[in-house]
Amino acid sequence: MAFLYTINGISGTPRQKITNYIMEYFKKKGERIACIADPKGSNYSQLANNIVVHHHIALSAFTEALLYLTCSKEIFDQVDWNHYDIIVSKGSFLETFGYQNQLADWELEEARKIFFLFAKHIRHTYPFLSIILTEDYIAAKKRAGKKFEYKGEQEKYLIDSDRFLRIKQHPIIQEIGIKLVNVEIKSRDPWKVFQEKIEPILHARPML
Repeated sequence: MAFLYTINGISGTPRQKITNYIMEYFKKKGERIACIADPKGSNYSQLANNIVVHHHIALSAFTEALLYLTCSKEIFDQVDWNHYDIIVSKGSFLETFGYQNQLADWELEEARKIFFLFAKHIRHTYPFLSIILTEDYIAAKKRAGKKFEYKGEQEKYLIDSDRFLRIKQHPIIQEIGIKLVNVEIKSRDPWKVFQEKIEPILHARPML
């Protein structure tokens, strides 16, 4: 069974670059590795995301997380979990559509239910490591360009960034034992951030 690594980050963080660096790191070590898209990358997920975000549909945290998990099935089911040593996912169940609900906001029992469903969904496993990226507003806006989701909404960006940082404090993370690391980019070169903050963490993976 492969180890699952997830890379989360608010709009404008260099998720793709960090994901690429992690892939190259493990490839050089001879690991069998696969990368899967953001769970919002499937056609059904994109449709659901547009409905929830652009039509301002109000959903409970549990309902939205359940919808997000359901949409991710198409992505996760494409993976042969027994063929690879490591699976890297650019995105995971820790975020939802348009950041409207975050794990940091969930009640403990609702979070526990979602985590149980997630583990059952991908053969009773959890991420071995989840990396959560945050970035300065100006740098994020420049990095994302036309795809930036917070144009003219700096205050909301800062609030949502703070919610990402608070995910680590949720009791369910300690209860299940997921290793979760916050990495603040702070306008720095993603390669240097990887070398200084992320590569040392990757050394800690146990041998298969």
